[in-house]
Amino acid sequence: MIVSTQSDVELWNDFRRGNLQAYETIYRRYAPALFSYGKRLTSDYDLVRDVIQDVFVEIWQRRENLTDLQTIKFYLFRVLRNALSKSRKHLIDEEPLEWEGIWSPETWLPSVESTITEEENRQQQLTRLRQGISKLPERQREAVMLAFFDNLSNEEIGHIMGIHVQSVTNHISRALHFLKDVVVSGILAVFLELY
Repeated sequence: MIVSTQSDVELWNDFRRGNLQAYETIYRRYAPALFSYGKRLTSDYDLVRDVIQDVFVEIWQRRENLTDLQTIKFYLFRVLRNALSKSRKHLIDEEPLEWEGIWSPETWLPSVESTITEEENRQQQLTRLRQGISKLPERQREAVMLAFFDNLSNEEIGHIMGIHVQSVTNHISRALHFLKDVVVSGILAVFLELY
């Protein structure tokens, strides 16, 4: 079977048996998402890169003792988060995040058919959304980012963050309520539709 088209379960099982091609596929498939997630936890991008490498070295060394799983991404996110929080250099969210890198204007530019006025309004709303997200408490911000940017379920987010599913639901609900108050309802509707 070609490794790159395997399901997570098949790929993980091949990896646990020592298949280097499966290991490489896991790295290629999930390292970019891990880096994106890690950048949201700390602004030290070199640390994120180093910890991702450490995570992959560790899982290779422990592969025979790892358990079955359904979602590799979920597992790797949790391992990365734990490794970053244990890092001797930084604690999660020690430094302010650079939201411009995450919320690049190019991502949100209106279509060519839109008028200049609509574009200006949208940019103002986007600025308010960025500001609103940056004002969220750390746990709410992390839950929202995992839910809407990484498409993880509340159960997966709870495992990653080490909290109950109901707490995840509460964090997201409070964050969205806050953002609704901060941001014009139209941009929030666009935000929710996109994710």
